[in-house]
Amino acid sequence: MSCTKGDAAQRLSEWMTGLEKFDLPDWDSLPQLDLYMDQVILLLTRYLSPLERCGEEKAITASIINNYVRMKVMPPPVKKRYSRVHLAYLVMICVLKQSLSISCIQRLLPEDRSEASARALYTDFVRQYRSSVRFLSGLPLRGGELVVERGARLPLEDGGFSLVITSAILSTLSKALTEFLLREDGGEEDGEDEE
Repeated sequence: MSCTKGDAAQRLSEWMTGLEKFDLPDWDSLPQLDLYMDQVILLLTRYLSPLERCGEEKAITASIINNYVRMKVMPPPVKKRYSRVHLAYLVMICVLKQSLSISCIQRLLPEDRSEASARALYTDFVRQYRSSVRFLSGLPLRGGELVVERGARLPLEDGGFSLVITSAILSTLSKALTEFLLREDGGEEDGEDEE
């Protein structure tokens, strides 16, 4: 990386500002009318555009949605139309698939696919998302360093390379913790020998 400490601090500040501006829609903001596939894709693209990965294929396509239905990650459409329950599932899936496998996401979603269950889960998901954004955007940036906790600092030297590595490590650790907590066997590996 060839940018300076100041460039990295500015980029971090820009990212945090963008993060604060981006928000997931509340349950009541999801359309009440059922939508066709093309409408769903347009809406999800608008909802999730800030989370797109640069240079990668589209986050949501008709074939991706059809695969989620086929794999029973989400309920099937009714007469080729998608309700707000479907939209809620798709928003959660698209956000979580940035770091989790579909099988892990499937374990997070309720087996009861009623509107009441979907609404409760989605409302809690949006609340948790907003809490996470507040936490990240509340981290102070001082003198070219991100101050994390009790004086621990993430230096932005080498064009922010330290911050890049730290955020990648935090992402990996968060993913590992999530997968550990979702293990059906309570976290014990199969085939481990007891001593």
